[in-house]
Amino acid sequence: MIIANSYTPQEALEKGFLHVDPTTIIAKNVRFIPIEDDGFSAPIRIGANSRLREGCIICSGVTIGSSTIIGHNVVIRRNVLIGDNTLVSHMVCIERDTNIGNSVRISALTHLTGGCLIEDAVQIGARVVTINDNELQWRNNPRLIAPTLRQGCRIGSGVTLLAGIEIGENTVVGAGAVVTRSLPANVVAYGVPAYIQRELT
Repeated sequence: MIIANSYTPQEALEKGFLHVDPTTIIAKNVRFIPIEDDGFSAPIRIGANSRLREGCIICSGVTIGSSTIIGHNVVIRRNVLIGDNTLVSHMVCIERDTNIGNSVRISALTHLTGGCLIEDAVQIGARVVTINDNELQWRNNPRLIAPTLRQGCRIGSGVTLLAGIEIGENTVVGAGAVVTRSLPANVVAYGVPAYIQRELT
């Protein structure tokens, strides 16, 4: 039997794989994962004045910027990058290799699939689901293409974003929409499937 260890903040600091600014506040029951199932291992870095609330799980290679808040029971998988002044609310799951910019707001119960690109100043509502494999084929070497959210776009609560789509800059996606194709910049879209309803002035 193999026991896979996770560590408290103090243990992670002592082991040398957690690098954190002294101004950051981390709850005692946050857990840090040093080595992934496939053996991937890299330092975890957290910037100044950030806060990690109770119950978070932070995996190997994660980088969190300055003045960023990670809410209760958030899971952040390996090699995720989160910028400065960003808020990740409670019970969000962020999968591997996702890149999140500065001044982003992600509401509770949202799932960001592996490889998402989320640019600066994006707002994501509650219970948003992103998908990187439309075929639902659990196979070796799948072709995974995550959604891309361009700067300043806003995604309403309960939206589903299918694999490979792009939401343009400043575009607004209404609550409950299912986005099956890319949307250009500066429009409002909603519906199932989502259609452009009007341009933003």
